[in-house]
Amino acid sequence: MQSGNVEYNAAAKLFDYSKLDIAPVLNEADLYFDYANKQTNKNDKEKFLELALGKYFLASKINPDYTRIYTQLARIYDEMSKDTLAKSNFFHALNLNYTDPYNNFWFGEFYFKRKDYKRALKYYNLAYNNGYSDNFELNLRLATLYEKFADLANAKKFYEATYQINPQQKEIPQKIQLIDSLNYDNSEYYHFIRE
Repeated sequence: MQSGNVEYNAAAKLFDYSKLDIAPVLNEADLYFDYANKQTNKNDKEKFLELALGKYFLASKINPDYTRIYTQLARIYDEMSKDTLAKSNFFHALNLNYTDPYNNFWFGEFYFKRKDYKRALKYYNLAYNNGYSDNFELNLRLATLYEKFADLANAKKFYEATYQINPQQKEIPQKIQLIDSLNYDNSEYYHFIRE
């Protein structure tokens, strides 16, 4: 008489993922993700997102402490409109490294797309203060958000930073002139609000 049993998750314990080289896996994942973002056909986009998702998942098994992997997984789930999974991966990356500017920028983008501007501003500021201060897109987003919140002094500051990064942008000087023409920073109302 013979008997046997299978331990839960036994297959995962049989294979040591840490022995794999992560570089080619991440290269493939990034390639699939880039292909997905270039697709106009919805089915092709989904196919490449699924391929990228599989490669990033494998990369997370190889190096479970690499925050960028979880940010990329979150971005894919965001593209797939799976908000709960996206947020879960963004938060996982935050738990690994709270100050990671790459994760904070994309988490800000996640909230910006959903018009949750207060949360977006929080993560954009974390990205800005931790290494992304010279990022064009981030400065433009911050300028836009501060303008939405009627904090025109900060909006002007970030529009000016955006223009310094890329002076070819023709609409940025117009935004700065418009803010200057309002002369808003000299009004009593503005000083009352800022205090």
